[in-house]
Amino acid sequence: MATIKDIAELAQVSSATVSRVLNNDLSFNVPEETKNKVIEVAKKLNYRKTERKRKTKEQPDIKVGLLIWCSEQLEYSDPYYLSIRLGVERECLRRGIEIHRVFRWVEGSSQEMDLSDLNGIIAIGKVDTSFVDPDLHVVSVDHISSDQCDAVVFDLEKAAKQAMEHLFELGHEKIGYIGGTSYVFSKDNKQHYIDERQQAYRFLMMERGWFRDKDLHTGGWGTDAGYQQMKYAIEQGDIPSAFLIASDPMAIGALRALDEFGLKVPEDVAIVSIDDIDIAQYVNPPLTTVKVLSEEMGMTAVKLLVDRIESGREASLHVFVPTKLVIRKSCGANS
Repeated sequence: MATIKDIAELAQVSSATVSRVLNNDLSFNVPEETKNKVIEVAKKLNYRKTERKRKTKEQPDIKVGLLIWCSEQLEYSDPYYLSIRLGVERECLRRGIEIHRVFRWVEGSSQEMDLSDLNGIIAIGKVDTSFVDPDLHVVSVDHISSDQCDAVVFDLEKAAKQAMEHLFELGHEKIGYIGGTSYVFSKDNKQHYIDERQQAYRFLMMERGWFRDKDLHTGGWGTDAGYQQMKYAIEQGDIPSAFLIASDPMAIGALRALDEFGLKVPEDVAIVSIDDIDIAQYVNPPLTTVKVLSEEMGMTAVKLLVDRIESGREASLHVFVPTKLVIRKSCGANS
């Protein structure tokens, strides 16, 4: 049976775009040509929506709330978090679970949260859920909020090491890093911390005696941030022969900056990033990146929540989703 991913690959758009078009999301601004192409491919593949699973009398009525750490604008600019949410929605739909409320924390701004009548909360992103009543089940995705809560994460440090080891194997010694400034958001504020990808980069370079402060660049997240940071790295001079970039959207921005300065990838600068979003295989050159199963992370969060509610499980579980290096042309190994 055809899936949303099958349609996305054939139509050459993201899975998120396919999902919103097929669900007739009126808030989604998409060119008519793209919309028609998605619908045409869906018909060609004989796509059928997954029907909502009917509850039996024995199944409890589970009411779920979503707590998302970022604005809708940022979520749609970074398909990683959008993919997690789509995974949550897909698994809830399959199980006949309604998502009753959606809360967003934008830059840690405080807001009133009506948690009444909810059985559980799924928190997407790096948010502190310690304010939630212990009787309300919480599953964190992309962050381990506490030892008492279930969590679904991928090993950021391991992903960075996979990327760095690949660059070492290709003979690179002068390697730069581009990433975002990371925070954990609580109900009333935000707390800065050093991202595990950045920590792994720094440790591995220092271990070999190759680390230079000038090659480590951090700032905002997203495509424009990647563009601006790479532009600054180029303008400094003595640019590294390779970069580890913390996310695919940032890497896409970095590719634009390199192109504007007449630098070729991978001949002049090799690039390895982290995520493997849908568009990573279609940019020029296609990105070598560490694949993160983000949609599966969202689906697993729902399964953990349902298991805890239905079984009465007391022990918390932390699930680590594996990552895999996907080698394409941007690193030079597939040129």
